[in-house]
Amino acid sequence: MRNLFPDLYSDLVPGMSAAGFSLGESFPNVSEKVGVVEWYGPEVPVRDILLQNNSWVGIKRKIGFGNELLISYRFMNEAVSLYFENSGRLYRIAVGEGYRGQFSGVSVGDNLRSLEREFDVLFNDADDDFLLRRSGNILTGVSFVTDYRASLEDAPEQIIKFISMHDWSLR
Repeated sequence: MRNLFPDLYSDLVPGMSAAGFSLGESFPNVSEKVGVVEWYGPEVPVRDILLQNNSWVGIKRKIGFGNELLISYRFMNEAVSLYFENSGRLYRIAVGEGYRGQFSGVSVGDNLRSLEREFDVLFNDADDDFLLRRSGNILTGVSFVTDYRASLEDAPEQIIKFISMHDWSLR
């Protein structure tokens, strides 16, 4: 079976979809799309593997101090990452360098401040990422990680490294 090449130009839809995948898809369904991959367990350092990866790999990581696992598929050097926890449902799609799709005209590699045309950009110091607010409401299902992971007051010029489409209720 051939491995699916993700749609690297697909628009990013908060709380819904990215890269040709939809949040809420089952692990077996996504596994069938992705195809056969090599899996790396919690004890394997994967940084070098991801840097040299030219397709999909599977990653298993422990959550906290128990036996629960975070299972993910990673494409290339994290151009697309698909995350699953206990529910067996895709709850997070993160896109990184190499992904060309956009959210509100903004993509990975752009200046974070370009989002200020439409949104208030808020630093979430609990997770070191950025959230968006419009008309007093936080936009759910999307967050941004930058090269600094610091507030815009501390580092005013930041480049978007990852964009996350997620639905935490699916964990």
